[in-house]
Amino acid sequence: MEKRQYIKTLRWPVLIILLIIIVGGSIGARSPSSSKLKTRADRTPSALLIDDFSNDRSIQKADTGWEFISDRVMGGLSVGRIEYGMMDDRSCLHLVGSVVLQNNGGFIQARGTLGPKGRNFNAHAYKGIKLFIKGNHEPYAVHLRTRDTRMPWQYYESVFPTNGEWQEIQVPFTQFKPVSLRSPLNTKALTTLAVVAKGKRFDADILVDHIAFYKDTNMVKKLTPEEERVILHKGTERPFSGQYVNHFEDGTYTCKQCGATLFDSSSKFHSNCGWPSFDDQIKGTVKMQPDADGVRTEIVCANCGGHLGHVFKGERLTPKNTRYCVNSISLDFVPEGQPVQCAWPSLTGGRLTAEQSQNVSEQESKVKKERAIFASGCFWGTEYHLQKVPGVLSTTVGYTGGQVDHPTYKQVCTDKTGHAEAVEVIYDPSKTNYETLARLFFETHDFTQLNRQGPDIGKQYRSAIFYLNDEQKETAAKLIEILKKKGYDVKTELAPASKFWRAELYHQDYYKNNGNTPYCHIYRKIF
Repeated sequence: MEKRQYIKTLRWPVLIILLIIIVGGSIGARSPSSSKLKTRADRTPSALLIDDFSNDRSIQKADTGWEFISDRVMGGLSVGRIEYGMMDDRSCLHLVGSVVLQNNGGFIQARGTLGPKGRNFNAHAYKGIKLFIKGNHEPYAVHLRTRDTRMPWQYYESVFPTNGEWQEIQVPFTQFKPVSLRSPLNTKALTTLAVVAKGKRFDADILVDHIAFYKDTNMVKKLTPEEERVILHKGTERPFSGQYVNHFEDGTYTCKQCGATLFDSSSKFHSNCGWPSFDDQIKGTVKMQPDADGVRTEIVCANCGGHLGHVFKGERLTPKNTRYCVNSISLDFVPEGQPVQCAWPSLTGGRLTAEQSQNVSEQESKVKKERAIFASGCFWGTEYHLQKVPGVLSTTVGYTGGQVDHPTYKQVCTDKTGHAEAVEVIYDPSKTNYETLARLFFETHDFTQLNRQGPDIGKQYRSAIFYLNDEQKETAAKLIEILKKKGYDVKTELAPASKFWRAELYHQDYYKNNGNTPYCHIYRKIF
């Protein structure tokens, strides 16, 4: 009895001592000063092979299996196959076939699983996908699917070019755009990866030597002491002292440390707070986390973790009711028209090397570009049709023809600014021409309606051609006369181009990003 009582008396002191030892050991294991500390990043290899298509299956990630899929699963007519073998003395996967657009068609792909059936693959420790490929000068895409992509038409996409030679393509996860869904890419829950030929009629022919996840090992540039104080040690620059406080040029704001894109100039606004203010980020590029003060919400670059500033909501300064308050010193600015960041950057930090930049500039300089501006109701539908024309290099939706500088969507929707919702088209005149674009403009909307398009009513939805030179004016006038002779009561306005204001980021490529089709822009042959 006395022995039992003695043991009972000692039980709690012993448990307390054991608890102290356990907790102390845990704290010591987390201590940065521990010589045995190994972070998850340290344990993660700089690259993880997904598949090299060789016979040695032991060196690649387990459970990778590939299958050929075409649009025939939903009634399309595209055909093709995948083959394996030695090509150019390399063991490769070969995706070959013909992509056609009929019957809702438009793709063929080689799709591989990334984990055992029913389980997700966690690639959170890596920065992106690396491929060594040889294509036939056509663009291709990488598609990722996750547990969030429940429908067959949902995926995350990044497009890359090919040049007929073997080349290494590196696609950071931040470059993948969601298609037909809004959830950001969850790299902790990947299910499949696909190499895809899509989007236009062409003969696909691409060799894949290997595919891997890669991890940036040298992604940041050297910072000045003041930049380190703000970006690394979460300091704040003096109000009204930064170079971008009153800066409102068209372009893109990037991370000073790693070069990742962060904010589009269309989201910047005057807040009079003393620091650059934005009401939106480029999707998935800025991460929010609790601030050390326990009150505010800190914002950091999602790519490198560099400190940017803080985000505030509920101030009612813009329709989005959000203010990203950013230190100028955390940013760089790239004017519109200049390359911001390659979609397949090297491991040197998401920026092109000097040699790569020179090659890109040389290639771009060889392509002659021309510009056109059209308005035909809601700019989502106008862009949807124009961006599909072979030879169109890019499209941008925005506002033009009004009297207010830096108009917002909310302002334009009041029908008091005089602007029209319009689309700026940049095209290669060796592959298409202005008349082709103008004819499509007329054939995809009702140009007999005045200051409206279907259910969208107001001068901002007017039919208009904003010409940039006499040749464009003459071409548009000629087409209008042809239509009048055909008996149409043409209400299309023909006006000289004025300042084109880029619309908010969420309006760009709207139907491409959301997977829908225009409700009042339907093609019908007229000419």
